[in-house]
Amino acid sequence: MDQQELITKLLDKEFIMFHAVNGDGEKADCQNDRQTFDMMRRAQFSAWSMEACDSYYQDILEAERTGRNLCAEKYIHMMKNTAILQYERLKDQLVFPDDRGMELVDLINGEMIRQTEILFQRYPYVSGAGRPLFSSQDLGGTTSIETYQRGELMTYSTRTLELLYRHLCSLKEKGISLAEKILEGSVCSYGYASLDEAEEETKKRAEAMGIQISYGCSRCEQPPEEN
Repeated sequence: MDQQELITKLLDKEFIMFHAVNGDGEKADCQNDRQTFDMMRRAQFSAWSMEACDSYYQDILEAERTGRNLCAEKYIHMMKNTAILQYERLKDQLVFPDDRGMELVDLINGEMIRQTEILFQRYPYVSGAGRPLFSSQDLGGTTSIETYQRGELMTYSTRTLELLYRHLCSLKEKGISLAEKILEGSVCSYGYASLDEAEEETKKRAEAMGIQISYGCSRCEQPPEEN
């Protein structure tokens, strides 16, 4: 099985978890949009190493066996910055990383934010069209990239975090930005040939409409309902 086949299997299971967030309550628009979900998540995992993808797939299989929903847990972790009272009520549902896992969460998130900050400067219309960058900007119901990313990392096993960090460092040694690879994969899934082309076209549309263009779904910023 090659990496793309593995990612397809991974996404099939991850989307079930994503769609189950909020239980039988009202779904966000994005929870019914499998196509966009697949495009964005495939862009992320295609930029990972095969080993990291396989490890995260094993995380999902283990979560299935133990009745965990990793997507729901991600949003609860995010609430620590965005909805502290709800976080306090729901945090007992979480499985936290061990000490090494927490260290890796900080290392990966810190490096990815540094890389993404460069992208905000180079491609402000593409990379800055959706979420703000820093957790200090978690205001008005908008969740930053830093908070969102940390929430997801907190759901990975230490094994997956180790492999992802190793991949991140290996790319960095070669002068390659993992954050840029993911963003490039995202815009190419929308039909652009490159980040430069996506930036130019997004800027034109933004200026013509007088608004920023976002690929996101505003309802995704809302925390999941309590069960």
